Amino acid sequence: MLSRSHAAHAAHTNWLPNWRHDARAALRMLARAANRAWRNAVTRREMAELDDRMLADIGVTRAAVRAEMDRLPWDGRPRGRQPRPAAGPSVWQRAGVMWQRHRSRQRIARLDADMLKDIGVSFSEAEAEANKPFWRA
Repeated sequence: MLSRSHAAHAAHTNWLPNWRHDARAALRMLARAANRAWRNAVTRREMAELDDRMLADIGVTRAAVRAEMDRLPWDGRPRGRQPRPAAGPSVWQRAGVMWQRHRSRQRIARLDADMLKDIGVSFSEAEAEANKPFWRA
């Protein structure tokens, strides 16, 4: 069992190597950050020197290079990207469209001959539309 003085001494002696280790780790982190900032600055400068054909080959516009040049060297975060356009309507939008078709076809089935005549639809056309399944357009 350690007495108080032993525990205090152990805490004091363990603190110094940890401090040195932490200082080394901090210096390594600082060196990595400086290296990254240097690489960013060099890469951005080299990109600005490329001609438009080379930029087109790598898929970058001159405006994007100018925007990249305006950033600070230590700003290495990726730029915000525009979301890709969706391939089509979402599942919920499709379900909503199908529900609207179903409801409208039910309403058409309930119309009588005079109402169909008023909207310019024959009975056979209305019947064909009302008998379609909801997933068909």
